[in-house]
Amino acid sequence: MTGGSARAGRIAVIVLLAILPWTWFLIRDAFGPVTDVIAILLPSLAAAVAVVAVLVAALIGRGRRAALALAVSTLLVAAVATVAPWVPRDAGATGPARSVRIAAANIGAGELEGTTDLLGLGADVLVISEIGAPLTARLSAAYPQHVEVLNGPNIGVFSRLPFTVLEGPSADLPGFLLRVDGPAGQFDLIAAHVPRPWWTASGPSYQTTVNGHHRLVEQIAARAARARLPVVVAGDLNTSDRARNYRVLTDDAELTDAMLDNWAGPTQIGHWATLLVRIDHILVSRGWCGDDSSRYPIPASDHRGIISTVGPCL
Repeated sequence: MTGGSARAGRIAVIVLLAILPWTWFLIRDAFGPVTDVIAILLPSLAAAVAVVAVLVAALIGRGRRAALALAVSTLLVAAVATVAPWVPRDAGATGPARSVRIAAANIGAGELEGTTDLLGLGADVLVISEIGAPLTARLSAAYPQHVEVLNGPNIGVFSRLPFTVLEGPSADLPGFLLRVDGPAGQFDLIAAHVPRPWWTASGPSYQTTVNGHHRLVEQIAARAARARLPVVVAGDLNTSDRARNYRVLTDDAELTDAMLDNWAGPTQIGHWATLLVRIDHILVSRGWCGDDSSRYPIPASDHRGIISTVGPCL
């Protein structure tokens, strides 16, 4: 092989390795639970791939430019895949007289520590995951309309607006389907706390398999898709916004992410913070929008709460 052809071969390898990580956006929904797991772990996996590529090249004393191309490209793909779902995509404004202020929070271990903060939000509807009897009693004093289940999904809905329970927790619904009398007319609220995807459905935590998690998200999407009234989906869905299940809700069920009225960002903190995942969501059906959306701290929880004003788009 001549010097010129060898150099061309090296350049081709460098270009190929630089392009290879970007195929993630072509295959990310193609392999079911495998790519679901990769999507969740993507920042950590990308960092590991970059470090290993550089170390291997350094150890063997060759291919350093190719390794650097792979490392930089992999980190860029992870950055784009992580941040792109946080970029504002405002669908439009809502009318104050016809909108509803909805907040969701996974209250975590310090159940009563965040009560004052939750009440101070001034939300019309609160969707609280990992709730217990003490917090239920406190919130019920301010929200006479409420429904809760203190096992399984451990979720409660507290509302200043009248509602009717259409469905309670079941094997296909980790939460409630409610019909709410809002200022713009009735709408359906799917308040859900989906088990986190894990390699087993049993254990000390509230969890299911990756396939089981996907099935539950599909059930929520199906309810939203067949609803005849406007729909709001709110709660800790344990669904990363860079994973397939998020697109099942936003693409397949055609729900709008109300939190993208503003810049979004991770809602999982604590020891999972390095994964940079946004797993708490407020989604609305086509024709509805979100305004004044933001995250807020929750004492003693490994989540940030979310809040948005939702209603018919102007």
